[in-house]
Amino acid sequence: MDNTNNTLNSVNKEKVSPLLVLNETDKNNDNIKLKSIKKESGLYHFAILLPERKDLAAFLSHMQKNLDPAFYEGMADHAVSESIYLHDPDYNGIEVYRDRLPSQWKWNRNKVYMVTEPLDVKDLFIQNPNEKWTGMPSDTTIGHVHLHVSNLNKSRKFYHNIFGLYHTASFPGAYFFAADHYHHHVATNIWLGTNILPANDNNSKPGLDHYAVRLPYDKKEIDELKRRFVDLGIPVNETTMISEMQQEQPSSFHVYDPDGIKIQFFFN
Repeated sequence: MDNTNNTLNSVNKEKVSPLLVLNETDKNNDNIKLKSIKKESGLYHFAILLPERKDLAAFLSHMQKNLDPAFYEGMADHAVSESIYLHDPDYNGIEVYRDRLPSQWKWNRNKVYMVTEPLDVKDLFIQNPNEKWTGMPSDTTIGHVHLHVSNLNKSRKFYHNIFGLYHTASFPGAYFFAADHYHHHVATNIWLGTNILPANDNNSKPGLDHYAVRLPYDKKEIDELKRRFVDLGIPVNETTMISEMQQEQPSSFHVYDPDGIKIQFFFN
């Protein structure tokens, strides 16, 4: 799975950009059957952010009528957002959510208040009656990615100290990180345990190949980000990518986090 939409910025929304790219794996292996039981670093879920609450109501109504219950995971109110959870046939976790207004989020300095409580489905439908699902709205984005990792402290050092994201919240066994006073763009958890395998990087089975972050082009900032990685012995792999607008992006590069999860950086 190649998540090619930005997780940190919603820049150039007028451009058509894929939220998600799916690559077929080797059909002659049993990895799909093993996916649900093998303990490995990688994707916990990717999160699709809908623009308005009415969109979430329409999506939930659509899921109730059409989703095979085998793919349903649950629903939750996180105080900053309302979420629906499911997984696809390859056990890739998916969250579909809408944010409350940032003015409704509760902050204590640089920490945001988040909880996991039941979603008020009755209120969702009362406030948004008869909404019809016609597909993802044009301004839908990938709001965040949530990852299985083996060590929270190592992840915090990487995503906070090196990557430069704020550590915005902590749950039992999970840390949350974000830029620009958002609740979280990246989450990490050790819910599979601390002895899990590194992420698989050979594309031989379902899962996350990489996620992509799009940032404004600023040579000084790019060089500083690269320097932070290199100074701590993290290889920076320079790549010339072709963007969705068919333009070369020579400043693109990718790195791997402490658990071997690949992160691709693009710059506008």
